[in-house]
Amino acid sequence: MKDILESLLKTLDQGQDAIFCGIVESSGSAPRTSGARMLVLPDGAIRGSVGGGPVEGASLARARKMLDLGESHVLLPFDLNSPTAAQAGMVCGGAVTVLLQRLAPEQRGLFAKLLTLHAEQKRPALITILAPGKEPVLNVWSAATGLESMDLPESMTAELARKASKTRQNFSLQGNGLTVFAEPLVAPTVVHLVGAGHVALATSRVASFAGFEVVVMDDRAEFASPGRYPEAREVRVLENFNGCLKDLGPDDFVVIVTRGHLHDRDVLAQALRTDAGYVGMIGSRGKRDAVYRSLLENGFTRADLERVFCPIGLPIGADTPEEIAVSIVAELIRVRAGAQE
Repeated sequence: MKDILESLLKTLDQGQDAIFCGIVESSGSAPRTSGARMLVLPDGAIRGSVGGGPVEGASLARARKMLDLGESHVLLPFDLNSPTAAQAGMVCGGAVTVLLQRLAPEQRGLFAKLLTLHAEQKRPALITILAPGKEPVLNVWSAATGLESMDLPESMTAELARKASKTRQNFSLQGNGLTVFAEPLVAPTVVHLVGAGHVALATSRVASFAGFEVVVMDDRAEFASPGRYPEAREVRVLENFNGCLKDLGPDDFVVIVTRGHLHDRDVLAQALRTDAGYVGMIGSRGKRDAVYRSLLENGFTRADLERVFCPIGLPIGADTPEEIAVSIVAELIRVRAGAQE
């Protein structure tokens, strides 16, 4: 989404219009969820995707026509259960509706504001409001600004604030004849791998592939080296593990895989003093219980320890470092998606 918005700003800065395409409704096993975005530029080039196949092809053709005709917006419904969709290889089923909107240079300020709030880590959301018989309205929400120059029913405003402040997922609200689509724009979740051994090496690769940013740290330079971790955003060689975790927030996940119980215990204590959105520690239940006893004796509470995922990873019978990495990242994805139950 961020890359699409940056391309959009460049186009608007040049005084040109563009067509902003987005899935605003989906049901069944549609190929992408509500909020998938595609930008069609004045020369017909595209950025992003609304799912490929006939959905994307028809949306692209209609967007190019809109650029020629000057239309403001179009809603395109697609039935993916139809024989046409099946013939095109889209056997997922379901239905989607794609909203195509013409964006003009005078709307630049809204998208610049969205990116500024994102850069400031204010967790903004792009809001699309649909009302029968009216043109779709775009706006920006953040906890700091709310919805400027726009009033929604009080119940919808409260629900928008509640959901947008805590989720990474696109969502919709309906009521009073309105449909409100919210697309949170949040920074990628950062996985802080504390320890750079075999499990960390495999976990870094899988986590990066799954869309996480990775930071690796260890006190052994031969293990914590950029050459071993080319996919990592940062690789840090520590003098020791003291004070290695600071100022972490909900978009920071901590995976503790050091070479020893004492290091794990010390790093876990640091992680629990932060607001990290996930804290996981490798080890058996016996190791976990010993570490927990030590932390309880040093002032931590049962509530603190309930934050910890240990043994780490989903229970899939993982044995090798690569299998353990898959189980860990699967758990990270589950937490990131808010599907912990």
